[in-house]
This record gives sequence, C-alpha cells and structure tokens, in this order.
Amino acid sequence: FFSYCSAMADYEVSDAEIVQIANSFLLASPPGEFMEVVTDVRGLLPDDSLINDSAPATFREWNTDQMLQVKSPKGNHEVLISKYGEVNDAEYLDPRGNCVVQYDHIRQEVVGSRGIEGELDKSVEDYRSAFDDAAQDYLAEHYINGGCTVYGAKKGGQTNITVCISSSKFNPNNFWNGRWRSVWECTFSGNGSITLKGNLKLQVHYYEDGNVQLNSNTNKSGNANGGDAKTAAANALKQIKRIEAEFQAALDHSYNIMGDTTFKALRRTLPITKKKMEWDMRRIKALRMASTR
Repeated sequence: FFSYCSAMADYEVSDAEIVQIANSFLLASPPGEFMEVVTDVRGLLPDDSLINDSAPATFREWNTDQMLQVKSPKGNHEVLISKYGEVNDAEYLDPRGNCVVQYDHIRQEVVGSRGIEGELDKSVEDYRSAFDDAAQDYLAEHYINGGCTVYGAKKGGQTNITVCISSSKFNPNNFWNGRWRSVWECTFSGNGSITLKGNLKLQVHYYEDGNVQLNSNTNKSGNANGGDAKTAAANALKQIKRIEAEFQAALDHSYNIMGDTTFKALRRTLPITKKKMEWDMRRIKALRMASTR
C-alpha cells in the first residue's frame, strides 16, 4: 500500500481504483485487528471520506466471512454473524435462541433482536436441534473460546444441516492474534447415510518486530451413519471431530519440521565453520594473511 501511495505521485489514479485497493486491504485484515487497519488505511488516503460509501458493504463482508461471535440477546450462548444465517444485510438467525439478531456492522455490535417469522425450516428442526446440542458439546470440549451456530433446511428434497464453528484468541500484549473457522455441510442421502463436506480455515498473525501470517484454507469430506436425530448428530459430530483433529495434528507436524525446511531455506547458510562471520576488518585481514602463508 505504501508503494502504491508513492506511485500516485507519478500516475493518475481514479478514486474508484483507490477505493478498490483500500477495500482489498481492509478485507485482508487479520483477526482482532480490523478497526486498527481501518484507521491506518484512512490515514494513508488522500481523502479518508473516499471509503465512506463502500464501508457498510466492506465491513459486512469482513464480519460475516470471519463469522464473528456475539452474545445472543435471547440466551446464555453465543451466535455467529455468518452468511449462512443472513436474513438481510443487518439481521442474522439465532436458531438456538429462537430469534433474529439485529447487528450493526460498522459498530460491530448487536443492536436488537426480533422473533423468528418463518425463517426456520420446521420440517428439519428436530435434526437441526440435535446437531446443535452435539455441536455445543464438541465446542465445550475443544474450542473453549469458540462459538457455534447450526442451521437447517431442505435442499433438493434432502435434509441439510450446516454446522458453523468460529473460535478466536487474541493476545495483543504478546503481539499475536488468531481465529479458527470451520463450516460443515451435512446432507442426508436416501439410504440414510450422511455426507459431510467441510471447509477449514485458520488465520494467525504474529507481529513482534516483524509481520508473519499463517493462512490455511482447506476442504475436507467424510461420511457418517444416519439414524434418529440424536444418533445421526452424534455420528456426524464424531466424524467432524476426527477430521478436524487429524488436520490440526498435520499442522502441528508441519510446524515442528518447518525450522529445518521452510525457514532454513529462507536463512543465509552459515560458513563451513558453522559460526557467524566476524566482520571486524582486522580479523578479516588476519585470516587473509594466514591463508596466504
């Protein structure tokens, strides 16, 4: 962005292009740092009012993509602000709380709620509720900082349950923030089995004396046995737990070997002595004289 700003002195850049570039930086903001990036981007713009018109859409895009966790106004649980439960630009389903949450994307806070008026598919509510209960148990065991919202609907005549999980941990005092997100589409087939299709995302930002980001985005799939609502939910969440645990174990393994592979390739190789070069000129001259004897 800094190089772009310096280039503006030599090239004519339209306001539309400036807004597009600014919004791309906002949408790439790390977890827990969105408002800080907004402030910094505004400070770099020739006129910070340029992004005012696009701000509502940009804020909404980032908030829903990150699946922000908010306290439900109708229960002692958290609900996710996600695209999967979006009723309109400012309203989001809270099936567990049996309400629609009204959300201000600019202020990033709940501003009200209303009762559900036909937004829930009652024909799959028994299964959705069972999946919700099983997902909450899984969340309490593995994502103590997380939130989960489960949606249900009929799609193409088949029961479809969507499990959304978002878990964040922010530690700005130690210069790092991170968020886990996973979305599982659970589709019941005619033979009673359940097809699982998941998207797993992990984003971590470490910025002490530098700027390092980990961004992982992968798709997974699996199958589970069906049954009544409670049995099907237990079977599906058992498979989700297994798949996510395997993925996280693979990440952990990658970190353990990264020092000898990826990071090693980025570092300058040490001399054959395996010691850092002493750049004192007197020392270098002494070594040169010794090598010519």
